[in-house]
Amino acid sequence: MEILITAAVIGYIIYLRYYADLRTEPDKERERLQLGIRLYDTDQLEAAYHYFDQVIQERPQSSIAYLYRARCLLRLGDTDAALQDLKTGKSYDNTVVDIHTEIGRILYDQRAYADAFTEFDQAVFHSQGRESMPYYWRGLTRQKLHQPQEAEQDLEQATVLEQQHDPMNPPASTAFFDKRLLINAAFVLLHSVALLYVIKESTVIHWPYLMAAISAAAIGFAEPRKGWSLALLQAASIWLGYTFLTETPLNGGERELEAFNLYGSMGLTFVGSFIGSVLKRSMTRR
Repeated sequence: MEILITAAVIGYIIYLRYYADLRTEPDKERERLQLGIRLYDTDQLEAAYHYFDQVIQERPQSSIAYLYRARCLLRLGDTDAALQDLKTGKSYDNTVVDIHTEIGRILYDQRAYADAFTEFDQAVFHSQGRESMPYYWRGLTRQKLHQPQEAEQDLEQATVLEQQHDPMNPPASTAFFDKRLLINAAFVLLHSVALLYVIKESTVIHWPYLMAAISAAAIGFAEPRKGWSLALLQAASIWLGYTFLTETPLNGGERELEAFNLYGSMGLTFVGSFIGSVLKRSMTRR
């Protein structure tokens, strides 16, 4: 029993570290650099520049830090230094959409339209066609390259994407069951099987309670906004599994113990999920 609990805890740590968070590395880096990004967004360019310059000294492979230091340099009028920063950032991570877009815009202003097109095309590819700006600038570049039909298609697509992301004109609906939620749901079902086994086999209540609390906290941490649905899934899974797929003990004491294990675990599932979501949101706001 102790080995199973230990394995479950280690499994959740690995899961949260490598699989629950489906954000890309650039997305995570943006979150870590929010202080500097806010300085840039509020036009505190000198302070923002020094912030990202310090980040680069500490973490010289931070592509997002190079991106924002380059943006500061652009607005301060040093295009050559900005372009060098962008190229350096791209050498560390070739998937950052904004780096390709910024390089393309500089090349566009320099009338190097063929090279600019390559950068905007890469931006469209790495954004998986979900961002409007790469399409917009690729459309403008195609006009310069005498590709009017393709340019019109790009500009139309940019308009469609811009309208979809307009806060005054939100999409009609947002999918609840996205890829991340479905992956987490599969993991919850797998864990529910292990939890049900512990409920049936444990001779004390603290093992299933501990396992339920840890798994529920992980649920809330992995899905701070949709964790309630995963908590419902886990609670329903262990109740249905216990009710219909296992045999009820003949001994009254064993029945009471299993009932304590079952319903206590179900309650802790909701409490732990709430605590996990609060913890994740508090960490995100820092």
